[in-house]
Amino acid sequence: MKKRVVVLLGFALVLAAAGVVWARRTRAAEKPLVLTGSIEARDAEVGSLVGGRVLRVHTPEGAKVVRGESLVTLETGLLEPQLRQQEARIAEARANLVKAERGPRVEDVARSRAQAENAEKERRRQKALLDQGIIGQQQYDLAATEARTASETLREKERGNRVEDIDATRAALSREEAQLAYLGRQKEESVVRAPADGIVESLDLRPGDIVAPNQPVARILEPSQIWVRVYVPEPQLGRVKIGQRASVRVDTFPRREYSGRVVEIRTQAEYTPRNVQTLDQRMDTVFGVKVAIDPTPDLKPGMAATVRLDEGT
Repeated sequence: MKKRVVVLLGFALVLAAAGVVWARRTRAAEKPLVLTGSIEARDAEVGSLVGGRVLRVHTPEGAKVVRGESLVTLETGLLEPQLRQQEARIAEARANLVKAERGPRVEDVARSRAQAENAEKERRRQKALLDQGIIGQQQYDLAATEARTASETLREKERGNRVEDIDATRAALSREEAQLAYLGRQKEESVVRAPADGIVESLDLRPGDIVAPNQPVARILEPSQIWVRVYVPEPQLGRVKIGQRASVRVDTFPRREYSGRVVEIRTQAEYTPRNVQTLDQRMDTVFGVKVAIDPTPDLKPGMAATVRLDEGT
């Protein structure tokens, strides 16, 4: 019984080893995964959030630009007066805040104190006349009210402005400053700049043209962001993985080889029949694979490319 078990185990090990050898030979016999596609590059459409009349066009189509370089300048004649007006409002609001924080002037407090003292003297004089029966109660009450009002006014001046009034003045200053920042941002938007290093692919404007807000005025091509989009048949998808190295060739430079890597494998198949029923139809099911290419000035968008995936990585 034990001998039989040992024989069976040995037979199983031999089969497993044969399977491994067969798998390795089969994989070695497989042809390298070679795919074709065309080179693409990332582009960016730029424009202004405010729009307006074109004052100057700085770069023509086809020109190389660097990040932040001016492309188009719009007129700001209507915006400049608003900026000056808003700066004046901020100066006024800032002065009001200082005035509120400092409170009444010393002269105002002294004047209120003198008025309160005079009102109190008048109240006392009216009190004496009332006690003598010379005047009536109504006339004395009027003098007493004036004295109390003058006293409260003096106390108010001595205590300064209310905290709520100071906060309201400070909030008014913040509101005016925010409006100035908004106008300043609009002025910045009057200059359309390149968002990255690249080539001006399209810019069809001239001075005097009207540009609508939030509409692209130029397209910037970024040669440093290039890739090839290839399509892998479904039966071969298992041979592709993220990060896999690849070599790229183009017809223009047939002896040159450019390195790249797989950066994206789409999760949904394309060009798929509704119902895949036969083995041949499975070849019609493909998955898009994006192969990023190391930056090089040789390659241009639209070039036909051949991609060979390195299955050793």
